Amino acid sequence: MSRLRVLLVSFFGFFAGSLILVLFTGSNVPRTVWAYGEDFQEKLRIFRLILETIQKSYVEEREAGELIEAAIHGVLEQLDPHTSYLPSDNFRRWNKNFEGFDGIGIYFDLVGERPMVTGFVQNSPAQKAGLKTGDFILKINGKDTRGWTRSEIERALIESSAERIRLLLYNSTDKKERKVTLSKTHIYLPSIPQVHLLPNQVGYVALSRFTGTTARELDRALDQLRSRGMKALVLDLRDNGGGYLSAAVEVADRFLPQGKLIVYTRGRMPRSFQEFRATRYHTYSDLPVVILLNHGTASAAEIVAGALQDWDRALIVGTTSFGKGLVQSQYRFRDGSALLVTTAKYYTPLGRCIQRDYFGMSKDEYYADAYIEHGPDQKQQRFRTPMGRIVYGGGGIVPDIHVENSNNDVSEFVRRLYFDDGRWFYRFALQYIKERPFVKTLPYQDLANLAITHKDLQEFARMLEQQYENMESSAFWSHSQDIAFLLKREIAYLSQGEQGRFWVNFERDRQLKTACEKVNLAEKLLHMKPIAQVLHAR
Repeated sequence: MSRLRVLLVSFFGFFAGSLILVLFTGSNVPRTVWAYGEDFQEKLRIFRLILETIQKSYVEEREAGELIEAAIHGVLEQLDPHTSYLPSDNFRRWNKNFEGFDGIGIYFDLVGERPMVTGFVQNSPAQKAGLKTGDFILKINGKDTRGWTRSEIERALIESSAERIRLLLYNSTDKKERKVTLSKTHIYLPSIPQVHLLPNQVGYVALSRFTGTTARELDRALDQLRSRGMKALVLDLRDNGGGYLSAAVEVADRFLPQGKLIVYTRGRMPRSFQEFRATRYHTYSDLPVVILLNHGTASAAEIVAGALQDWDRALIVGTTSFGKGLVQSQYRFRDGSALLVTTAKYYTPLGRCIQRDYFGMSKDEYYADAYIEHGPDQKQQRFRTPMGRIVYGGGGIVPDIHVENSNNDVSEFVRRLYFDDGRWFYRFALQYIKERPFVKTLPYQDLANLAITHKDLQEFARMLEQQYENMESSAFWSHSQDIAFLLKREIAYLSQGEQGRFWVNFERDRQLKTACEKVNLAEKLLHMKPIAQVLHAR
């Protein structure tokens, strides 16, 4: 059998398999693609002939597998933007955010021609072995890393079959090379990377994804903050792209009374009709909650925000969320690839589907549109909460208090400079720490008060001038405040990790500062009576 015929059999197997998976459910009679009639079978026959003709007669030789994969994507482009087919490599990368992966637990960036360690997963083999931020990785398992791409580095560290990883490291601070051998272990990325007690006893929890460990992580974080005197909570869901529906339900469950509806789903198949309600003793029902959202808040994160907003249980601050109200079911195939297919829509307790309109848009246009603040649209449905607040459906979660963040005000010049392949901010920060090692011992909060002097900026400008003949000196100095802030942020990160970066960011985080100022409004929500009770009393 020719390679094309083998691939065609696999291709038709993909369609038949996926349709059977969906159509078997809720019916006692199995249905396959062949049950759709002669016309459908004839179209498949024509498609097969087209592929065979291209393979045989097209002017340039084309890889059959690429043609079939393009055909799969062509089919999916006729559907919603979130139904997608992930080849095995892509699926592994996507899935590691939720189910973890085997690795050594480092974060890295490309600085010059080498990968440089920028951080660690807590309690990972790399952290336990004493690797340092700023370590350059010269070799991985004996292979020189000079000029490697990010994908090549990830393959060597994560996707290779090697159980032990041998690294040759170089640190510019002590100017020494050293060898380290690490055993890979299963790494779970934390759902909650940041927990802090802010001024006025306001607890802060950043929740970055929804996985199988999210609820347990949240319980530990809240117990820790309560033991330190927390009086109100800011739950940061900014840039949380979602995750498991069950994890979102568990998080909302912590704040709602037993029996309250959290979310429900509706689709074509009977099994897609589900309701999820609060089931446990609501441990944190007396805790004022403010939720932070931005345009990157999506899916499971919007379920939590929508449920707590609908029940007047939380005040929402920030910008309108992404607007993804579709549920994807995951179908895995033998070659390691997977189909993520939309099988239902989800609705908040008031009946809001927060999915944005995607008709008439390309996928690129759809994603770009999510990062434009439209505000409540006249076309959007309006709903009234028990307390009488107006909330909206069909276009993301609209915040109660709209606040843009000042980080978005950085100029294009500074943005280009910051993301330059030379990673000049990292390089300067490493030199700064080398000359001032005391910054590694400062309390986290004090890093925000670190002074980037005029002399420091002059040194940074000279570093850049040595690399760029046409460096825009006037642009540099006109944006020196932003540059100084970003330098301080990288110094904090490379000396004390994400904890250090958080306190420097807090200096300019307008959304978080507004959330802290408005906890009194969240507290008032706890004591307000539903509008129906107020009207009845009158």
